[in-house]
Amino acid sequence: MTSAALDAQPRFFSALKCAAPAMVIAALLLLPFLNTPFTIDDPIFLREAQHVLTDPLHPQAIDMVWSADVTRRASDIQPGGLAAPYLLVPTILAGNAEWVGHLTQLLLFEIAIVAVVLAAFRLRMDAKQAGFAALLVATCPAALGMAETVMPDIAGMLWSLLGMERLLCWREQRKWPAGLLGALWLTLAALTRPHTILILAAAFVLLLDGITREEIRASFADFPARFVPLLLVPIGYFAGSYALGDPDATGEGILATIGFPGGLILHNGLAFATHWLVLMPLTLPWLVIRYKALSTKILLIAAVGASVLAIRYGWLAFAAAATAVALVDIAWDAVQRRDRVQLGLWLWLWLALPIVIYVHLPSKYLLPSLPAAAMLVMRRLPDEYAQAKRWLIPATAAAGAILGVLILIGIRDLAQIQKRAVAELVVPHVRRGERVWFAGHWGFQWYAENAGATPVTLEPPLPQHGEVIVVSYADFPRFAPRWTARRVIQSVTYPGNGVGRVMDAAGGAGFFSNPWGFLPWVWGKGGANRFEVWEVE
Repeated sequence: MTSAALDAQPRFFSALKCAAPAMVIAALLLLPFLNTPFTIDDPIFLREAQHVLTDPLHPQAIDMVWSADVTRRASDIQPGGLAAPYLLVPTILAGNAEWVGHLTQLLLFEIAIVAVVLAAFRLRMDAKQAGFAALLVATCPAALGMAETVMPDIAGMLWSLLGMERLLCWREQRKWPAGLLGALWLTLAALTRPHTILILAAAFVLLLDGITREEIRASFADFPARFVPLLLVPIGYFAGSYALGDPDATGEGILATIGFPGGLILHNGLAFATHWLVLMPLTLPWLVIRYKALSTKILLIAAVGASVLAIRYGWLAFAAAATAVALVDIAWDAVQRRDRVQLGLWLWLWLALPIVIYVHLPSKYLLPSLPAAAMLVMRRLPDEYAQAKRWLIPATAAAGAILGVLILIGIRDLAQIQKRAVAELVVPHVRRGERVWFAGHWGFQWYAENAGATPVTLEPPLPQHGEVIVVSYADFPRFAPRWTARRVIQSVTYPGNGVGRVMDAAGGAGFFSNPWGFLPWVWGKGGANRFEVWEVE
């Protein structure tokens, strides 16, 4: 591709050709898992999608039981994400077909891979750089794992990326269709995953002429016209939230899900940094590229801080310190070289940071920042360590793909066990006409409810004498230790697949939730999940 072609508006088919190898790899990795059962938070969005068919404008206007073992509004259980259920309507119309939901995710992921190339072209990266950036996205373990669910994180990444690409086009051409479409995509991203609205900070920097004082002043010479698309995003978000919001919401919303203990913030902060090293293609590639230029002072401070934290967190402290060094170096390097694009991409990396006050911070919340990480690495690689192109990117992609496949297998194993438990422990009692209750969440809840079982809660109505409760222990039902009037009539421990687990508190694996552990995957032996069938006395 010539420089003249790059200076012109990127054409879709050129980007498609450049992205094709990465798209093929992503498809080969994900297609074998199309029939994976629903799992983790999938049931929340699936229930909301079912409700959309009867109440199209209020997807969260339903009561449901989830991890608190009490009946709550969906708008309290999963604040925000109002646009997410609409993506699952085809799945519901197809009879809750798992393959339809996963195929939808795969298509969104493939489009995102092409969009990475389009955005890279806008940032004046050549075809090889853009193609390698797409490859890093396609083989990212966090992205592959989330693509095996029907949660909206892949969609949030895609909408954010499309919005930024259109805003970059608006900066070049100042054509209103591009600016308005950019605002629309970013609004949709915020309505899918609310924390993506923070991308406006990165967009602001990328719309500037530069980051020197004179360039910033010149950029504001045509204020507000240059920044109108950014101003439209919060307006669109609040309008969309009002139009689609739950009319009977309790008023708790996001306040019902956050906390401010110092231990929680530190725990989530370590998770944020660790994800960038273990699950995302940023920390290790960047440190390899920049190892000759890293500041000795920064390395010394990071080493001292990691040594202190290591007393409690072990190797995680050093993983977090490595990411801290990379993040500081990216910003410092951008400021020193007056690199507006690098500074904008650096700001793009921080979208998930405010989630440190949430109950957990799994890697899925970093996905909207994944394209920025891939493009940062590829922009600096030729200048800093050109010869590493032959091995660094292929090695990073291969390692990501291997870990991604292990995560995919672990997710499938977890989901299959919970679906199997419903078929073997719940369905027989329902067919005999018994009143069956269940305690547990994730995919187990989806299949148990669809089989006719009722979630048992800490509030009335409660199971009565002679009725059956089926308990899943992997997802920690809160009421179980309190329930004493029971007789265990069956106990089953299902073996794992022998390849590993993604949710194992004992082994420290918590791909979907870091309170389970900081690792995305661990080698698992013995029973993978224990279930009990109780008869109420």
